[in-house]
Amino acid sequence: MKDTSRKEEVQSHYATPHHLAARGSFQGKYATVSWFGWLIDHLILQTAMEVLDVGCGPGWIWRSQADRLPNELRLSLIDSSPGMIEDALANLTTVGKIEVVSAKVADAIDLPHPDEAFDAVLLLHVLYHVEDPRSALREARRVLRPGGQVFVSTNALENMSELHSIGAKAFGGRPVDPGAAMFSLDDAELVVGELFDDVRRFDLTDTMTCTDPDDAVTFLLSCPPGITAPEAQQRHLAKLIREESDSSQGRFITTRRNGLIVGTKA
Repeated sequence: MKDTSRKEEVQSHYATPHHLAARGSFQGKYATVSWFGWLIDHLILQTAMEVLDVGCGPGWIWRSQADRLPNELRLSLIDSSPGMIEDALANLTTVGKIEVVSAKVADAIDLPHPDEAFDAVLLLHVLYHVEDPRSALREARRVLRPGGQVFVSTNALENMSELHSIGAKAFGGRPVDPGAAMFSLDDAELVVGELFDDVRRFDLTDTMTCTDPDDAVTFLLSCPPGITAPEAQQRHLAKLIREESDSSQGRFITTRRNGLIVGTKA
């Protein structure tokens, strides 16, 4: 895929938080472990720390975990979508512990920041949208101060495999998480290990029991390739999901598998 087509696809899919919200709604309804809560447990944030959130999206992690943040957190935001930056700023207006230092529409592989400007750089579920994750991680390293840390989250290839296997039957393609197919948790561990020191990996496994087949359909239609699936494929997907749910007495079990890689700039 060419750079322009990848960028255009991302900008189209994430011009607004609609698709993210559909996925977040599914996990919010059925997850037994809060993803944002789990992340905050593993992010090393301190008072007055300079943090860069690359691919910040609508800023939900900061709003949802506001009571667990340190005071005087100085936050800079980057996203390729103007709509996401706008939503993030709106969501952060009530988070008194955060000072938003800057909020810019920019590319992860060309950060508009000077060398050694930050104590932490976050790349949370964003590198599978980037054509060259290594370049993005090199940029993260460039803007980190010595001793600073990069935090990279993504999905494992097996993430929600039960759902994505049915998606593949309806849409074609590989029966794996579409983001992880481009940049998985194993990939993240490998590349962060090439560029950073003291690399640590944290895995999250959470089994979810979906009791409404329509929720599973909505989830898959919020992920590529379901986002652009024609109506015939959407109907076929709904039929497959309902059959699977009926065969399991109205319950559809799927297991979330994702995690976080942490690296330090020596």
